Amino acid sequence: MPKYRKKIWSGDVYEIEEYFSPRTIGKNYEKSLPAGATSEEQALRNLKIARKKLTRLINTNFNCNDYFVVLTYDENISLEESRKALANFFRRLKRYRIKEGYSPLKYISVTEIENRIHHHLLINNFNKLPVKEVTEILFKLWGNGLVFIKKLFKGQTQEKLANYITKENIKPNAKRWSQSRNLKQPKIKVEEIKGKSRKLKAPKGYSVIYNIENYYTEIGYLRYLKAIKTGKVDLAINNEDIQELII
Repeated sequence: MPKYRKKIWSGDVYEIEEYFSPRTIGKNYEKSLPAGATSEEQALRNLKIARKKLTRLINTNFNCNDYFVVLTYDENISLEESRKALANFFRRLKRYRIKEGYSPLKYISVTEIENRIHHHLLINNFNKLPVKEVTEILFKLWGNGLVFIKKLFKGQTQEKLANYITKENIKPNAKRWSQSRNLKQPKIKVEEIKGKSRKLKAPKGYSVIYNIENYYTEIGYLRYLKAIKTGKVDLAINNEDIQELII
Protein backbone atom coordinates (compact mmCIF):
# COMPACT_ATOMS: atom_id res chain seq x y z
CA MET A 1 0.00 0.00 0.00
CA PRO A 2 1.52 3.37 -0.99
CA LYS A 3 2.29 6.00 1.61
CA TYR A 4 1.63 9.70 1.06
CA ARG A 5 2.64 13.00 2.60
CA LYS A 6 0.23 15.92 2.36
CA LYS A 7 1.55 19.43 3.09
CA ILE A 8 -0.99 22.21 3.69
CA TRP A 9 -0.32 25.95 3.90
CA SER A 10 -3.28 27.94 5.31
CA GLY A 11 -2.23 31.52 5.87
CA ASP A 12 0.14 31.45 8.85
CA VAL A 13 -0.57 27.78 9.57
CA TYR A 14 1.40 24.84 8.17
CA GLU A 15 0.36 21.18 8.46
CA ILE A 16 1.68 17.79 7.39
CA GLU A 17 -0.40 14.62 7.20
CA GLU A 18 1.40 11.37 6.43
CA TYR A 19 -0.72 8.29 5.80
CA PHE A 20 -1.14 5.03 3.94
CA SER A 21 -3.82 4.88 1.25
CA PRO A 22 -4.78 2.40 -1.47
CA ARG A 23 -6.12 5.26 -3.57
CA THR A 24 -4.34 7.06 -6.36
CA ILE A 25 -2.34 10.14 -5.45
CA GLY A 26 -4.33 13.34 -5.75
CA LYS A 27 -7.64 11.68 -4.97
CA ASN A 28 -9.65 12.48 -1.87
CA TYR A 29 -9.01 9.80 0.74
CA GLU A 30 -11.48 11.25 3.25
CA LYS A 31 -14.79 10.52 1.56
CA SER A 32 -16.11 7.61 3.58
CA LEU A 33 -15.57 5.24 6.46
CA PRO A 34 -14.94 1.54 5.98
CA ALA A 35 -17.90 -0.63 5.02
CA GLY A 36 -20.25 -1.26 7.92
CA ALA A 37 -20.00 2.23 9.45
CA THR A 38 -23.27 3.53 10.86
CA SER A 39 -24.99 6.64 9.49
CA GLU A 40 -24.17 8.43 12.75
CA GLU A 41 -20.48 7.60 12.39
CA GLN A 42 -20.47 8.83 8.81
CA ALA A 43 -22.29 12.03 9.80
CA LEU A 44 -19.70 12.70 12.52
CA ARG A 45 -16.89 12.07 10.08
CA ASN A 46 -18.45 14.43 7.54
CA LEU A 47 -18.70 17.10 10.23
CA LYS A 48 -15.04 16.68 11.19
CA ILE A 49 -13.97 16.94 7.55
CA ALA A 50 -16.11 20.05 7.03
CA ARG A 51 -14.64 21.71 10.10
CA LYS A 52 -11.11 20.89 9.04
CA LYS A 53 -11.73 22.43 5.61
CA LEU A 54 -13.35 25.50 7.14
CA THR A 55 -10.50 25.90 9.63
CA ARG A 56 -8.03 26.05 6.75
CA LEU A 57 -10.24 28.37 4.70
CA ILE A 58 -10.53 30.81 7.61
CA ASN A 59 -6.79 30.88 8.25
CA THR A 60 -6.06 31.33 4.54
CA ASN A 61 -8.32 34.35 4.09
CA PHE A 62 -8.73 36.18 7.40
CA ASN A 63 -6.54 37.66 10.11
CA CYS A 64 -6.80 39.48 13.43
CA ASN A 65 -7.84 42.73 11.72
CA ASP A 66 -11.00 41.11 10.34
CA TYR A 67 -14.38 40.59 12.00
CA PHE A 68 -16.74 38.01 13.44
CA VAL A 69 -20.31 39.31 13.00
CA VAL A 70 -23.74 38.16 14.13
CA LEU A 71 -26.83 39.50 12.29
CA THR A 72 -30.20 39.14 14.03
CA TYR A 73 -33.84 39.84 13.15
CA ASP A 74 -36.34 41.99 15.03
CA GLU A 75 -39.17 39.74 13.87
CA ASN A 76 -39.63 36.04 13.24
CA ILE A 77 -39.13 35.22 9.58
CA SER A 78 -38.90 32.09 7.46
CA LEU A 79 -35.64 30.48 6.41
CA GLU A 80 -36.30 31.44 2.79
CA GLU A 81 -36.93 35.07 3.78
CA SER A 82 -33.71 35.10 5.77
CA ARG A 83 -31.73 33.87 2.76
CA LYS A 84 -33.10 36.69 0.64
CA ALA A 85 -32.36 39.23 3.36
CA LEU A 86 -28.77 38.03 3.69
CA ALA A 87 -28.22 38.04 -0.09
CA ASN A 88 -29.53 41.62 -0.29
CA PHE A 89 -27.27 42.63 2.60
CA PHE A 90 -24.22 41.26 0.82
CA ARG A 91 -25.15 43.15 -2.37
CA ARG A 92 -25.48 46.41 -0.43
CA LEU A 93 -22.22 45.78 1.44
CA LYS A 94 -20.34 45.02 -1.79
CA ARG A 95 -21.60 48.25 -3.40
CA TYR A 96 -20.76 50.26 -0.28
CA ARG A 97 -17.21 48.96 -0.12
CA ILE A 98 -16.60 49.73 -3.78
CA LYS A 99 -18.14 53.23 -3.50
CA GLU A 100 -16.10 54.12 -0.39
CA GLY A 101 -12.84 52.73 -1.75
CA TYR A 102 -12.50 49.70 0.53
CA SER A 103 -11.13 46.36 -0.63
CA PRO A 104 -13.61 43.89 -2.21
CA LEU A 105 -15.81 42.05 0.27
CA LYS A 106 -14.65 38.63 1.47
CA TYR A 107 -16.96 36.59 3.65
CA ILE A 108 -17.93 33.25 5.09
CA SER A 109 -21.50 32.95 6.38
CA VAL A 110 -23.48 30.40 8.36
CA THR A 111 -27.22 30.61 9.08
CA GLU A 112 -28.53 29.16 12.33
CA ILE A 113 -32.16 28.44 13.19
CA GLU A 114 -31.71 27.53 16.86
CA ASN A 115 -34.10 29.68 18.95
CA ARG A 116 -34.44 32.38 16.26
CA ILE A 117 -32.87 32.62 12.84
CA HIS A 118 -29.61 34.56 12.79
CA HIS A 119 -26.43 34.66 10.72
CA HIS A 120 -22.78 34.25 11.69
CA LEU A 121 -20.32 35.96 9.37
CA LEU A 122 -16.61 36.38 8.95
CA ILE A 123 -15.84 39.48 6.88
CA ASN A 124 -12.67 41.32 5.96
CA ASN A 125 -11.82 44.66 7.55
CA PHE A 126 -12.56 48.22 6.47
CA ASN A 127 -8.98 49.50 6.31
CA LYS A 128 -8.71 48.99 10.07
CA LEU A 129 -11.64 51.24 11.00
CA PRO A 130 -12.56 51.13 14.73
CA VAL A 131 -15.09 48.44 15.59
CA LYS A 132 -17.66 51.06 16.63
CA GLU A 133 -17.64 52.67 13.18
CA VAL A 134 -17.84 49.30 11.43
CA THR A 135 -20.80 48.35 13.62
CA GLU A 136 -22.63 51.53 12.60
CA ILE A 137 -21.96 50.84 8.92
CA LEU A 138 -23.19 47.25 9.11
CA PHE A 139 -26.23 48.18 11.19
CA LYS A 140 -27.41 50.68 8.56
CA LEU A 141 -26.76 48.27 5.70
CA TRP A 142 -28.42 45.34 7.48
CA GLY A 143 -31.62 47.06 8.59
CA ASN A 144 -33.35 43.94 9.91
CA GLY A 145 -32.26 43.82 13.53
CA LEU A 146 -29.27 44.05 15.81
CA VAL A 147 -25.64 43.62 14.73
CA PHE A 148 -22.95 42.22 17.02
CA ILE A 149 -19.32 42.46 15.96
CA LYS A 150 -15.86 41.74 17.34
CA LYS A 151 -12.36 41.53 15.99
CA LEU A 152 -11.04 38.08 15.20
CA PHE A 153 -8.40 37.14 17.75
CA LYS A 154 -7.11 34.12 19.56
CA GLY A 155 -8.79 33.65 22.91
CA GLN A 156 -12.18 35.14 22.05
CA THR A 157 -15.41 33.54 23.28
CA GLN A 158 -15.74 31.56 20.06
CA GLU A 159 -12.25 30.11 20.43
CA LYS A 160 -12.93 27.11 18.25
CA LEU A 161 -14.33 29.30 15.51
CA ALA A 162 -14.80 26.69 12.82
CA ASN A 163 -16.54 24.40 15.33
CA TYR A 164 -18.70 27.20 16.69
CA ILE A 165 -20.15 28.41 13.40
CA THR A 166 -20.77 24.91 12.03
CA LYS A 167 -22.41 23.38 15.10
CA GLU A 168 -25.80 23.26 13.40
CA ASN A 169 -26.60 21.84 9.97
CA ILE A 170 -29.96 23.08 8.67
CA LYS A 171 -30.28 20.44 5.96
CA PRO A 172 -28.64 16.98 6.07
CA ASN A 173 -25.76 16.60 3.61
CA ALA A 174 -25.95 20.27 2.63
CA LYS A 175 -22.90 22.53 2.72
CA ARG A 176 -22.58 24.06 6.15
CA TRP A 177 -21.46 27.51 5.07
CA SER A 178 -21.55 29.96 2.18
CA GLN A 179 -18.61 32.03 1.00
CA SER A 180 -17.65 34.76 -1.40
CA ARG A 181 -16.14 33.65 -4.69
CA ASN A 182 -12.91 35.57 -4.14
CA LEU A 183 -11.64 33.47 -1.23
CA LYS A 184 -8.28 31.82 -1.73
CA GLN A 185 -7.92 28.10 -1.18
CA PRO A 186 -5.20 26.62 1.06
CA LYS A 187 -2.12 25.49 -0.82
CA ILE A 188 -1.93 21.68 -0.76
CA LYS A 189 0.84 19.47 -2.04
CA VAL A 190 0.56 15.65 -1.99
CA GLU A 191 3.56 13.43 -2.70
CA GLU A 192 4.17 9.71 -2.55
CA ILE A 193 6.84 8.68 -0.06
CA LYS A 194 9.59 6.55 -1.49
CA GLY A 195 11.71 4.68 1.00
CA LYS A 196 11.86 5.34 4.72
CA SER A 197 9.85 8.23 6.19
CA ARG A 198 11.90 11.06 7.62
CA LYS A 199 11.12 13.08 10.72
CA LEU A 200 8.31 15.60 10.24
CA LYS A 201 9.70 19.14 10.39
CA ALA A 202 8.27 22.63 10.10
CA PRO A 203 9.75 25.25 7.75
CA LYS A 204 12.14 27.85 9.10
CA GLY A 205 10.29 30.65 10.91
CA TYR A 206 7.50 28.36 12.13
CA SER A 207 6.89 27.10 15.67
CA VAL A 208 5.61 23.53 16.04
CA ILE A 209 2.52 23.41 18.26
CA TYR A 210 1.41 19.83 17.63
CA ASN A 211 3.31 16.75 16.52
CA ILE A 212 1.98 13.21 16.81
CA GLU A 213 3.33 9.87 15.61
CA ASN A 214 1.26 6.81 14.71
CA TYR A 215 -2.13 8.29 15.56
CA TYR A 216 -4.80 5.72 14.73
CA THR A 217 -7.83 6.94 12.74
CA GLU A 218 -10.64 5.20 10.90
CA ILE A 219 -8.48 5.12 7.77
CA GLY A 220 -5.40 3.76 9.47
CA TYR A 221 -2.29 5.16 11.12
CA LEU A 222 -1.45 8.80 10.59
CA ARG A 223 1.54 11.01 11.36
CA TYR A 224 0.66 14.65 11.83
CA LEU A 225 2.41 17.97 12.44
CA LYS A 226 1.02 21.46 12.84
CA ALA A 227 3.06 24.65 13.05
CA ILE A 228 2.35 28.37 13.02
CA LYS A 229 4.53 31.26 11.90
CA THR A 230 6.36 32.53 14.94
CA GLY A 231 4.34 35.29 16.59
CA LYS A 232 1.16 34.53 14.60
CA VAL A 233 -2.08 32.73 15.58
CA ASP A 234 -4.50 30.08 14.43
CA LEU A 235 -7.86 31.87 14.33
CA ALA A 236 -10.09 28.89 13.83
CA ILE A 237 -9.42 26.35 16.59
CA ASN A 238 -7.82 25.89 19.97
CA ASN A 239 -4.51 24.13 19.58
CA GLU A 240 -5.33 22.11 22.71
CA ASP A 241 -8.33 20.60 20.90
CA ILE A 242 -6.70 20.04 17.52
CA GLN A 243 -7.01 16.26 17.85
CA GLU A 244 -10.76 16.70 17.25
CA LEU A 245 -10.00 17.62 13.65
CA ILE A 246 -7.37 15.02 12.84
CA ILE A 247 -8.77 12.58 10.29
